[in-house]
Amino acid sequence: MGLLLPLEMTALAALVFIALRHRRKQGAAHAGLDVPERIRDALTGAGIPARLAEALATEAAIFYYALASWRRRPLTPPGSRAFAYHRRNAYAAILYAVVGIALVELTAVDLVVRTSHATVANVLLGVDALAAIWMLGFVRSVQLRPILLRDDALLIRNGLGASVDVPRATATIQFGRVRAPAKGTPGYFRVAMGQPNALITLREPAVVRRMYGAGRVVDRIGLVLDDPRGFETAWNSLVPESPTTPAGLGRPT
Repeated sequence: MGLLLPLEMTALAALVFIALRHRRKQGAAHAGLDVPERIRDALTGAGIPARLAEALATEAAIFYYALASWRRRPLTPPGSRAFAYHRRNAYAAILYAVVGIALVELTAVDLVVRTSHATVANVLLGVDALAAIWMLGFVRSVQLRPILLRDDALLIRNGLGASVDVPRATATIQFGRVRAPAKGTPGYFRVAMGQPNALITLREPAVVRRMYGAGRVVDRIGLVLDDPRGFETAWNSLVPESPTTPAGLGRPT
């Protein structure tokens, strides 16, 4: 167990290196991709099956965001506008609190167990350290992977937890105090925590890509945005032909 964490970190660092090298070879075609997408494309380009490449890319990206992203800013590719979803609802603050609790627990358990069971303490230390790194990487991904609005599509992200790309031509959006379905309702996906302030209804269902390659079909998406007014203005200016529905009128037809 003492060697497990360094070995895993070394292996995942190698995946990040391969992805960055792959991006340089691909040039401008991949310039707008974020870290997990670069790693996934590098792995699939090397012949690794797509599902396995997705899982490895997620794991490598977790370590990247936890350990090597602290000087990075959220990626906003040319032609896109970025909208965060982690401040207004205290999403990031809550996740950081969980990381802090995990570190306190790690220290306390290690002090209690190590005096009598050093081997068990080493196992628990490795497991807790991996859990803390995983959570830290996830919260950093929430901060660095915003929702992106482009002329032709809305790229919705919940850190590394989930993502879905919505063509603008298929989406109708309600703004303000929306009547969002309860979390867990079939066909509904809520980005982040809190009460949604924008509700997307899709005329054609889309697939939400979950961590490690899992998928889920949805036709409604609730957004919990830090700047809902700015998002509404940007949406209406970029996609004037897409209808919007005033808040409180229920699901569009």
